[in-house]
Amino acid sequence: MIRLLVVQNDPDKGFGRVGDALHRIGAVAATHMSSGDLPAVDGYDGVVVLPGLADPGDDEEAVHRGRATIAAALGAGLPVLGICLGGQLLAQVLGGETYRSATEVGYLTVETTDAAVDDPLFGGVPRRFTPFHAHAYAFRSPPGATVLARTAACDQAFRHGETWGIQFHPETTISFATGLANGLRGVPGGVDGATVPFFAANGLHPDTLEADAHRLDSEATRVAATIAAGFVARCLDRRSQAARVGGR
Repeated sequence: MIRLLVVQNDPDKGFGRVGDALHRIGAVAATHMSSGDLPAVDGYDGVVVLPGLADPGDDEEAVHRGRATIAAALGAGLPVLGICLGGQLLAQVLGGETYRSATEVGYLTVETTDAAVDDPLFGGVPRRFTPFHAHAYAFRSPPGATVLARTAACDQAFRHGETWGIQFHPETTISFATGLANGLRGVPGGVDGATVPFFAANGLHPDTLEADAHRLDSEATRVAATIAAGFVARCLDRRSQAARVGGR
C-alpha cells in the first residue's frame, strides 16, 4: 500500500480526478491543508502539492509551508508531484524561476515533447490533449530538468529526477467546472467565493466551460489515470530500492 502526503492549498481545490485514480490503484492519500501545520514526510512514499489561489512569490505561511514540505521530501529522496501552484513551488525549490506569465484559463490544448514518450508519468499521455488551465504565473523548468509538455504561453510539465511539476490541471472534475460555471453566473455554493473573480476577470464564459468539461470528460479521466499510475509506480520503485538498501 502506497501512502502519499497531499498538501491542499484551497478548500475547493482537492485531488479530484488524480485522487480518484490513485484510490482505484490502492494508494492511500493523507490530505493536510497548508493553512495549518503540515506533518513530517517520514512514513510516506511520496508527496503531492495541489493548486491554490496564492502566487508562488506570496509571503504567506501557507506558501512557505508547502515549499518547506517539498524541500523535506527532496531531502528524503521521495517522489514529488506538484500541480499548478505546487509545480511552481517545486520549480523554486529545485532552483528554477517563477514569473508572471500570459494568463491561461479554461480548456486549452497542450502538446507533449519528444522526451515525454519515455517518461514514467507522461509516456501514455496523448501527444496533444486539452486539459483545464487556471494560472497567471508559471515556472521556468529548473536547471537539469526535462520539459515534457508546453503551450505557446509556457512550459506545462517537467521532470527533474523523481519529481514532476505540472502547470495544467489534470485533477479538475466536471463537478468543479459546473460549480465554477454557476459561480460565474452569480449562483453561490459550487466553489469558494474567492475562486470566481479570477476567472470572471479573465473572461471565462460559463457555458463554454461546462460544454468543454463534458466534451473532454473521457480524455481528462485517461490523462489523470495515466499520471496517477505512473507516479504510484515510481513511489513503489523508490520504496523497493529503500528496502533493499535497508536490508543490506
